[in-house]
Amino acid sequence: MALFRVEHCWNGRTHIYAGRVKFFSWGRRAIKPFKNPKLGVSYSVWDGEELLEQSIKQIRSVADYVNVVWQKVSWYGKPCNPDLEDLLLRLKSDGLIDELIFFDPDLSINPSYNEVNKRNIGLRAARRAGCTHFMTMDTDEFYDTEQFQKAYDDIVLRNLSHTACNILTYISPDLRKRDPENFFVSFICKINRKEKFRLSCLRNGVPVLLDPTRQIPIKNSSRICMLGDIVMHHMKGVRKDIMKKIDNSSMAQTPNGRQQLYDEMILKQDEYIRVKNQFRIKV
Repeated sequence: MALFRVEHCWNGRTHIYAGRVKFFSWGRRAIKPFKNPKLGVSYSVWDGEELLEQSIKQIRSVADYVNVVWQKVSWYGKPCNPDLEDLLLRLKSDGLIDELIFFDPDLSINPSYNEVNKRNIGLRAARRAGCTHFMTMDTDEFYDTEQFQKAYDDIVLRNLSHTACNILTYISPDLRKRDPENFFVSFICKINRKEKFRLSCLRNGVPVLLDPTRQIPIKNSSRICMLGDIVMHHMKGVRKDIMKKIDNSSMAQTPNGRQQLYDEMILKQDEYIRVKNQFRIKV
């Protein structure tokens, strides 16, 4: 971690940290905390379900509501594992999932549009459940529980509308890239109106690159912050069957794309470090 770190909140305040201690701030004062918040989380599921239970357990104590939007075929018509539905029903019975929603993708359209539509289904369900804040996740995404709680508390306290955070990429539960990615992932957003995700490869006023399927458009009144005290741990190369993920990715449908994805999983000594398997993942 850098000795000094600057966190700038658009339409808000700028903070300077020494390690994890905030010692100076300037700019417009934060508005009043958001009253009576309720956090909803939606998972998009087709494969990688062997990671789902451990992922949910990291955020379940913080989230008021969790749904899973799942499908039986991939964007390219490949079937899911035959025991997927049974697993999801067990997790719902165990109280880790509040609502299961089946999604039937339109295989005639671009997979990115299917993905945005799927995420919006999860968002609408969270709004129906009375949620005021929302985030969308995939099965291979993990957050440290303590960091997640503190980040959510901070979002509510500062009444932030749009947030994002850094990503650390793993090729095994104890082997990850040394440095964070040069793009961010959308984190928790407010949904107390009629917000929805839109497909966009543009930055839309946000000074960092974000997943184009997870962007809720900002407004002049939006309060945006790139959070510095939380990171998403992306288990990108962690699967029982990594080739299933590769073969059904959009990149694999392009010339040489499959080989490029496979090459990403090969250890490069300068880029990866050994770390603790903090989420106790077994695949």
